[in-house]
Amino acid sequence: MANRHGSSFNHSPSLPTATGHQPRPHNSIELIDAAPATEANHDQYYDQVNRRRNNNQGIIENPLVHLTDEELRKDVTSFHRACLEPVVALDDLLRAARVAQNVRSYDEAARSKGPKARYTLPVQLTEEEKAALKAEKDVLFSERNMFIVILTVSLAAFLQGFVQSSINVASLYSEEFGLPNVISRLNSTVLQENTKPQLDDWKLGATNASPFFFAALLGCWLSLPINDMVGRRGAMAVAACLIFASSLGAAWCSSWQALLLVRMVNGVGMGVKAVSTPILASETAVGFWRGSSILAWQLWVAFGIMMGFAFNLAFYKASSPKLSLQLILGAPLVPSIFLMIGLCFCPESPRYYMRRGASSYNPQKAYKVLLRLRRTKLQALRDLYLVYKSVELEEYSNVDVESESDGVPHGLFAYIKNYASQYKQLFVERRLRNALISSSIVALAQQLCGINVLAFYSGTLFSRVLGSQDPLAPMIYSLGYGAINFFFGLPAIRTIDTLGRRKWLVLTLPVMCLLMMAAALSSLHHDQTTRAALIAVFVFLFAATYSPGMGPIPFTLASESFPLSHREAGCAFAIAINLLFAGLIQMFFPSIYAGLHDGGSLGLFAGLNFVAFVLVFLLVEETKRRSLEDLDLIFAVRKRDFVRHQVTEYLPWFFRHYFLGYRREKPSLYVDLIWNGPRVHSGMGGAMDSNIDNWDGFASDMGGDNGRGVGGDDGVSPSFPRRPSAFTVLDSTMRVSEDSNDSAHR
Repeated sequence: MANRHGSSFNHSPSLPTATGHQPRPHNSIELIDAAPATEANHDQYYDQVNRRRNNNQGIIENPLVHLTDEELRKDVTSFHRACLEPVVALDDLLRAARVAQNVRSYDEAARSKGPKARYTLPVQLTEEEKAALKAEKDVLFSERNMFIVILTVSLAAFLQGFVQSSINVASLYSEEFGLPNVISRLNSTVLQENTKPQLDDWKLGATNASPFFFAALLGCWLSLPINDMVGRRGAMAVAACLIFASSLGAAWCSSWQALLLVRMVNGVGMGVKAVSTPILASETAVGFWRGSSILAWQLWVAFGIMMGFAFNLAFYKASSPKLSLQLILGAPLVPSIFLMIGLCFCPESPRYYMRRGASSYNPQKAYKVLLRLRRTKLQALRDLYLVYKSVELEEYSNVDVESESDGVPHGLFAYIKNYASQYKQLFVERRLRNALISSSIVALAQQLCGINVLAFYSGTLFSRVLGSQDPLAPMIYSLGYGAINFFFGLPAIRTIDTLGRRKWLVLTLPVMCLLMMAAALSSLHHDQTTRAALIAVFVFLFAATYSPGMGPIPFTLASESFPLSHREAGCAFAIAINLLFAGLIQMFFPSIYAGLHDGGSLGLFAGLNFVAFVLVFLLVEETKRRSLEDLDLIFAVRKRDFVRHQVTEYLPWFFRHYFLGYRREKPSLYVDLIWNGPRVHSGMGGAMDSNIDNWDGFASDMGGDNGRGVGGDDGVSPSFPRRPSAFTVLDSTMRVSEDSNDSAHR
């Protein structure tokens, strides 16, 4: 993987030893005893680096797995001396590193009832630490101090939803800024099958689409340099200021041209916020429950839409339509003020301070943030060291250790070249390209499913269905839609991390397709009252099905799928696709609706739901209960191998299991050596023996020197060279974690 500043991994790294080590100035990338010095361990370290780019065998392993206890001690000492000596005791850091290396054993030790639990472990856990380790895996939101982060994310999401409802309802008052909307025209004449969109329809579409176009084409891309300079929290503050200013300006717009310009500024703020906010949630959360933390984004977007519709309904009672429109357009400035206040109390992402080679690199600050977010010092130091080692593998490069350069770009053109290099690498490196494909497919599917037609044009749609010129009735229907979108998103809390992102999608997309088709067919009913009732029922059921699945998952995947070195770039690309197609729907739906009417428009999106289901099933990986750094290994597996597994192994198993009653174990593409790998235990003579019988290595179709494939995995037993650090586990204590197939270790 290339590092954050465009350099690439060296295929023949030179690994310095500990002799004569001196800490280097600033934040330059150096290999401070980062890898074992022997030739064999040099190869193992290289294999681990390479596996994060090309994981041909699907091995999921701990980044510390190749280190012996002596090597671990040397590496911890070097990290401590270079970065943490003033604030952390070396023994505390070494203790946390040993827990991080043997996460499964310490999880079992924390759960054991006996005083010694028949484990011989180098770290003896206190009762407080045992309770914390159990709670972070079993209890949702066990880290109480995460609530300020979730509250801030919720405020940002609420603002996003409030802005969307403002755009929606303002379309009903388009005559106030000089544009008769499509519904007014259709209701003023006899509806003809060959009704054509007029110029005002395109103007209305452009005005409504402008914030989404500018969010996609400018705001998302600006999030990369803004996050680089001021962090995730600072980027959210910039976005809140832009939305505050644009909402204030929109309230005084008297023409569609002025509203168009103001919404461009609003769009830049929306784009920056849509990228930065989910990243903040993903980088601060515990890996077991990361999905539920990021879920706050979509859940409170839905709540913002619902409350926006409620306030818009109240604004309907204003003394004049002009005043109603001003209140509707200016209302989002209030939640933007609350967001700016909330950001004063929210911590920065600890991973923002761990980007080696960036000007923000400061492990001491990262530790202080983690100490605030985690229940114990052990957890904070464990997470800090694991992130440090994982980023080292991500950004490992051929750096001259004698150079005094800090690796940070200097000058405008250097920064532009750096950012352009990051976007280029998204398409070149397999691990990045796979993450980009998966997150972009789900981001695009959210728009193709048709939900934002309801979010943006529910007032327009229900006006036509009800045959009403009065904005009150469609606003009431829109409020009902917003309420359903929020309340039916609640079941995704916890289940997005237990059931999983992928399973929610493959379960809900077919149902959404059928419900949208049912709504389309209902438009054929001749009685207007019955037709309106049927369409409303199926649209509401569609929104209920959408809310726990396709609703939160696009932003979840976008914010978690990319490594720290390319997180903002990858997330910006995926969310830009989402917002770009939201803008296109805003732009073209009035014209589509003029030509296809109720049934045709809904039927079109029913077909697109089926297309989305096929793409998700074939191309989107599961990311539940994995740490952000473990996902490097998930996305480094070849995409064609993933597709082949789904078609040739999973589908036959599914058919035999559910239709023929065969009870066979579900096939897995991955070899999980963190939670479900072979256990190493003590033999009679004190030697370490594996409990794997008849291991004959992995099958491989890849060539290479000494029979090794590109990823360095071919023919390698999971028990070698993955050496635990000074612990023994007796045979009778062996068990598999309840989440062994899809767990995370932080």
